[in-house]
Formats: sequence, structure tokens, C-alpha cells
Amino acid sequence: MSGTKKLSTAVLFGLSTVLVLAAIASFGIALLAKLTNISDSSLVVIIFILAIISMLASGFVSGMKAKMKGWLAGGATGIFFSLFVFLINYLGYSQGLSKESMVYHLGLIAASTIGGIFGVNTANKN
Repeated sequence: MSGTKKLSTAVLFGLSTVLVLAAIASFGIALLAKLTNISDSSLVVIIFILAIISMLASGFVSGMKAKMKGWLAGGATGIFFSLFVFLINYLGYSQGLSKESMVYHLGLIAASTIGGIFGVNTANKN
């Protein structure tokens, strides 16, 4: 398999991982909000932590699948996910990119890149 095809397959695996984890996290947050009287400010922190963990995991999967250039596989996964979220916000909700959301997305991309580095190093040990 060529390097580009391997990288694109790894990014697709990473994106599917983050979408599954986001769906699970959304369900959990919805249950938490419905069944408890937790405040909205606490939910923001919990959502951010779950997003970072999900991006680390997706970058890890992407790096393991790529088996080389984990920073690139994880970074591409983070960039494509952030682009996907931006397009949904812009086209669906008419919300632009604020400074706060830009920092948020840069953090998610960084987490995915770090996950990719860890994933490729784990894959090379096996």
C-alpha cells in the first residue's frame, strides 16, 4: 500500500473513531444533564475534557493505523475534524470562527497530533 493511501486510510479510521466517541460522549452528557442538576458551566468543562480525550484517542488510532508519521496522521485527523465542525457551525448555525473557538480547535488539533505520535510509537513496538 502506498504511503498516501495508508495515510488517508489512517485519517479515515481516526475520523470515524472521533465521531463514534463524540456520539457516546454526547449521549452521556445528555443523560448527565437530564438526570442531575449540574450547572451549565460545569458541563462546559466536562465537554472540553471529553473532547480532548476523544481527540487523543482518535489521533492514537490514526497513528497506529499509519505506522509512520504519526504527527501527520494525527494532525490531519484533527484538522479534518475541526473543519467538519466549523462547516456545520457556519453552514448550519451561521456562526463564524471566534477567537475562543479558534483556540478550542487548535487545542483539539494539538491533542490529536500528540495522540498520533503516541499511536505510531506504540505501533512500532509491536
